[in-house]
Amino acid sequence: MSSPTLPASVLKLRAALALAVCGCLAAPAHAADYGFTDLGTAGGPYSSANAINNANQTTGINSLGTPSEDQGWVLSRWNGATLNLISDPGRFNGGWAINSAGTIAGGSSRAFVGYIHAAVWNGSTRTDLNDLGGATDPNDRRWSIATGINDAGQVIGTSVTADESATKAVSWNNSVNPTVLATLGGASSEGNGINNAGQAVGSSYLDGDEFRHAAVWNLNNAGVADLGTLGGSESNALAINNAGQIVGWSDLTGDAERHAALWSAGSAIDLGTLGGLESRALAINDGGAIVGWSNLADGSQRAALWSGGSAIDLNSLLEPSVAAAGWILTEATGINSQGWIVGNAKNSLLGITEGHAYLLAPTAVPLPGAVWLFGSVLAGFAGAARRKPANV
Repeated sequence: MSSPTLPASVLKLRAALALAVCGCLAAPAHAADYGFTDLGTAGGPYSSANAINNANQTTGINSLGTPSEDQGWVLSRWNGATLNLISDPGRFNGGWAINSAGTIAGGSSRAFVGYIHAAVWNGSTRTDLNDLGGATDPNDRRWSIATGINDAGQVIGTSVTADESATKAVSWNNSVNPTVLATLGGASSEGNGINNAGQAVGSSYLDGDEFRHAAVWNLNNAGVADLGTLGGSESNALAINNAGQIVGWSDLTGDAERHAALWSAGSAIDLGTLGGLESRALAINDGGAIVGWSNLADGSQRAALWSGGSAIDLNSLLEPSVAAAGWILTEATGINSQGWIVGNAKNSLLGITEGHAYLLAPTAVPLPGAVWLFGSVLAGFAGAARRKPANV
């Protein structure tokens, strides 16, 4: 493994985050200092941070080569801001999820541009997971990917069926062999995330295979539930925390807008946008803090944090020197229980157009655990939320 030198500049971010502490009232905002770190690349033009665990380990993908030439991609694990490349000659690997022990779930390919198959990494050791055709190598029409892993080692993901007619949400329960999860009536489904209770989330097509809905599976009893939508045709669940709160996206009534959504205590909640028509909630920590992205009114994309019932542009909280240096946070992909945030950013001044992974880490004024406890999360969103009972 190698550890390229990261940029030396660590810039501060100050955020005022409101906390809902009772059914109707919000506590005063608490200031939080963050360090902004460009996590750099392995020499190539891009890197991507996809998830962070509570040990402040991040996983994702890194580009080899030069800033102007991509020569392949490699699985990465950052310990804080220190990059470790997981070398695997002849393979192109990426990490999509990481549990508290540092075990990574993701995908592996033999081709620079090609299909991938599901795999997990314990340290630098790769274990290939079988797809629904019993293979560990994809072909042009059959592939698989592991997108979630919990602390018990249960893995969730998606595989194309053996006859290549559909995709199925699958679990690998400490085994290389997949178990197909039930659908909501349609032929295809996908698995995206899992918590320590064995609850997995994703989406499934309904009868007729025209529309898909967010779904939650209980791996302990093979049950599946339709989470519904915010009034529109489709929805998808992307992450679940250990409290059972689920985030993702949903179409609104009329299907003209697609917003970040929270499913909690039997209700679907519209998390809103930063002024545009679309947003996505990509991750939620155990205290209920949510991150993702949203369009602005002009259509540009920005990293977003949802706190106290409002969508906050993380870029609006950067110190002027960060913005002056050209950084734009385009999405936040993970947040852990300490409030560390990872995601991806661009910088036109530095020619970073394909994106670099970044880290936001609390520094001078650590956030107390209670700041991330939304207490009565439904009350925090009550004024602006659009609710639809979910079938859970």
